[in-house]
Amino acid sequence: MLLVMAVCNLARSAETHLLSGEGDAELVGLAQSWANGVGGNRPDDLNPSLDQQYRHIHGTGLVENRSQFLEALRNGSRKYQPIHLEDLEVQRHEDFALVTGKFSLKAEVRGKVIEGVNRFCMILIRRTDGWKILQFQATALPTKS
Repeated sequence: MLLVMAVCNLARSAETHLLSGEGDAELVGLAQSWANGVGGNRPDDLNPSLDQQYRHIHGTGLVENRSQFLEALRNGSRKYQPIHLEDLEVQRHEDFALVTGKFSLKAEVRGKVIEGVNRFCMILIRRTDGWKILQFQATALPTKS
C-alpha cells in the first residue's frame, strides 16, 4: 500500500506522455500484452509480464495476488471477453512507470455476467530481466442512466 501511495505521489509531478515518449511503446506493448492475455483467458501468456509481487485490484474492490488472479483464469471461474485498451497515457520514471487508460469489460464470474466501462492504472517496475507489471487497479465508471 505504501508503494502505491509513493508511486501516486511521484506521478503527480511526472510529465505525462500520450504514446509519444521514447521507450513508451515498450510499456504500452506490455499493457497490450496483459490485455490480450486476460481478454483471451490465457494465464500462461501472462507469466512473463507479471511481477512475482503482482496485485490485481478489480473494479468491484476484490484484491488478488498473482497466484489467485492466474488461478481464476486457469480454472474458468472468471472468463473475460477480449479487452481493448483506450486513451492510454504513460508516465515514465527511472525504475517504474504508470500506464493509465480505459477499457470496456465483459466477463463471466461464476456464471454471472459483469459489464461496464473501467478506468485503470497499471504500475510497471523495471527489474533486472526487464519491465514487469507490479499492480493493476480498475475503477468501474458509473453507468449512464
